[in-house]
Amino acid sequence: MSNLKNLILTNKKYLLYFSIFLILIYFFSFFLTSDEELKTSTPEKNDVQTVLVKKIVAKKFSKPLIIRGHTRSSRIVTLKSQVEGKISAINYVKGEFVKAGKEIVLINPEDKIAKSTEMEALLNQRKKEYSVAEQLYDKGYRSEVKLSESRTKFEEALALFEKSQVELNNTKIIIPFDSFIDDSYVELGDYLKKGDEIVTVVDLDPIFLVAYASEKEVSLLKVGQKGTANLSNGQKIKGYINFISVSANEKTRNFKVQLQISNYNKEVLAGISGEIRINLDPVDSFFIPSSVVTLNNKGVLGIKIIKDKRAKFLSINILSDTGKGYWISNNNLFEIDLITRGQEFVLENELINPSYEN
Repeated sequence: MSNLKNLILTNKKYLLYFSIFLILIYFFSFFLTSDEELKTSTPEKNDVQTVLVKKIVAKKFSKPLIIRGHTRSSRIVTLKSQVEGKISAINYVKGEFVKAGKEIVLINPEDKIAKSTEMEALLNQRKKEYSVAEQLYDKGYRSEVKLSESRTKFEEALALFEKSQVELNNTKIIIPFDSFIDDSYVELGDYLKKGDEIVTVVDLDPIFLVAYASEKEVSLLKVGQKGTANLSNGQKIKGYINFISVSANEKTRNFKVQLQISNYNKEVLAGISGEIRINLDPVDSFFIPSSVVTLNNKGVLGIKIIKDKRAKFLSINILSDTGKGYWISNNNLFEIDLITRGQEFVLENELINPSYEN
């Protein structure tokens, strides 16, 4: 036992060197193994990625311009009394459609008939007096001044008679154009004064869809341009623009636009919300699937294409969303090689291997 202890003490220096040697071998083998694993797990940067590509050719596309508004009657008029008197007859029902020329209200004409008869008698008398004055003047028995007085009295009587006839005619309230009786303000027996409201009539043929366009939108529109009215009740009716305001609303800075619609069957009512859809002049465009749209580092919307076998980011201007994809401006290009799969894994100017769709 004492011999073993002496042996260990004698070789202590050599055992220490040996232990250090073993530790160095261990650490060297550990780092060597880690470096090999890292090289194995990290792909070579020089590998060229393969992406799916589709050749897209520009086509003509008419961008739809949509502005929202509501329908409005072409004419709305409130008929008023032009004479005083008591209503003796009413010949209409509120809400009904009436043809132009129909008499809907009669104001008692008795006093107007009497006045007209009186004025007619006065006119006949003045006419005879003037005729006699002319004969006497021709024979030299009447001066020119007296003749002029007789002519003046005759003309005054004629004017009074015509006025009485107008008042008599105004006792009949006549519909001025084909329309609906939209509101009524009188009852049988009411006494009317001049200016009292009787009924409001509304003309629905044609009918207008009135909307408001922005400064940018109005520059794309013109009078006579064809469009479609898409109403909230599901109706779709063709029409044309018959009016564009030349001055903007002071508060909204929008311009009034009016689409005229034929409504001969009177099915479209005033006040229905809807939109005017105008197909603008066709332009060269690309149709792309929505799945290929991406963002660059600056947050700009665009797509990735191939040019000279390298990935390129192309910013886009969306013209229309069809639900199945987008129509975009062609950026003065006739065709593009669009990356349809793998665009998220390639960088700008990265060399890639394109695989074209059939």
